[in-house]
Amino acid sequence: MAFSTMVSLDRSITTNLEHGAIKTRPAKSNGIWCHMLLPCILCTYCLMDSVSGLYKVVTVLSCGLFSYCSLFVTFLSMSSLIVKEPDYGGCMTSSLISTLMLYDFSFSFLTSTLTMFSFLWLLRYCLMKCPMTFTIGEAMIVLQGVILFAVSSVIRFLVKNQDENEDLSYIYFIVQVVLVAVALMVTVLFSLSKGLRSVKTLISIVLTGGTFILILFHYKLGPDFIPQFLKYVFINNNRGKLMVFWIILTGLSVCALLLRTQLAVKADTVTRKTFHVLASLVFLSGILLDLPLMLLAAGIGLGLIVFVEALRISDIEPVTTVLQAAFLVYSDEKDCGRFAMTPLYLYIGLASPLLLVPFYQPKYTLELLSGVLSIGVGDTAASWFGSKYGVNKWSDSSKTMEGTAFNILSQVATVYALILFDLLDTRYAIFRTAIAATVTSLVEAKTDQVDNLVLPFTMLIALQFTRLIC
Repeated sequence: MAFSTMVSLDRSITTNLEHGAIKTRPAKSNGIWCHMLLPCILCTYCLMDSVSGLYKVVTVLSCGLFSYCSLFVTFLSMSSLIVKEPDYGGCMTSSLISTLMLYDFSFSFLTSTLTMFSFLWLLRYCLMKCPMTFTIGEAMIVLQGVILFAVSSVIRFLVKNQDENEDLSYIYFIVQVVLVAVALMVTVLFSLSKGLRSVKTLISIVLTGGTFILILFHYKLGPDFIPQFLKYVFINNNRGKLMVFWIILTGLSVCALLLRTQLAVKADTVTRKTFHVLASLVFLSGILLDLPLMLLAAGIGLGLIVFVEALRISDIEPVTTVLQAAFLVYSDEKDCGRFAMTPLYLYIGLASPLLLVPFYQPKYTLELLSGVLSIGVGDTAASWFGSKYGVNKWSDSSKTMEGTAFNILSQVATVYALILFDLLDTRYAIFRTAIAATVTSLVEAKTDQVDNLVLPFTMLIALQFTRLIC
């Protein structure tokens, strides 16, 4: 009954989007189930673990966003006007839900209202101004993540958490400053008139952004912050070897990118998965060997990826031409909009468990690896094996049953290898992985949403529920 209702809603939404001339990313479905993933993860952790006050606030806000998304989907199944014309009724209802679930009324009402209205504005903007970039579900889950991350960062900056680890406070401050600087630089970049878009202007923007970062670091961390940072990254806890390993992997990725771009030969799916493997090795080694350093690197890396993508569409020559050439070689059929979302989704899929999992203890290591296992190992293995040996295809899908089976086996084998080398110490890890990998592989076989985005969240939810039976 629920499935048939979902299908009926999806068809109505597709019809209304066509009538309203709203161009979403071409796909067989709109992915209207995706908006459930993030709130489900946050609520489950709140129910199963003793999480921090900030985590509870973000969870409650996610419930408000979930209620708004549900209303949005319902209204969109009736008319496309919900996208084109501002309708704040759903925002007020969802804000009220969040307010009633929080504690202090003034803080709750202000936070929830700003969250809901920001989400509404961004959702309408992305669907109207970024044609063929998102499906409805992809837009919802991406913007849920953006809004909740921004709100949590602001709260963490304004309200000092006495229970927070000093190491994590140091990392969060650096990441926040870098991301704010990137946001400001990107805003200035797109505010420039066409005549000012030059390399000289770009250098000025970068230097100004760098100066902004240095001033804040100097003010907060002291005049010796540069040697302090270098010591933290390269010397503390013997991190030098790990950093060298990451630098080598990054160098290999850049070399592969440049070589393929010079050849101007379109990369196939298996070739693109090479970057999945290299990126996954970075996150796998970081999560297993040095989580704080991985968190720091992931935050700074996100800023760099966003800035590079902004440069690609900024019309600053010759930078834009070079980046666009690389994009055309490595893009797939899902990158048909203005933005290159697939590589960004890959990065988010690998890094998001670092923010969603509330504790960095051995008990939670398997959940921290949900992105690595689902897209770095499973999806890559399924793609390779399915293209080479796949014969029997799933109904209404281009994915093969052989690829799905190898997806499951590769994830279980990876976890077994980690246990064998004493790198993973999570109870019932193989059993839990087998169940979660099966669920994730079936979703991968049937969904037409971007795998890099939805699979890590799906696997994380599956791993959460395996804790109930283990």
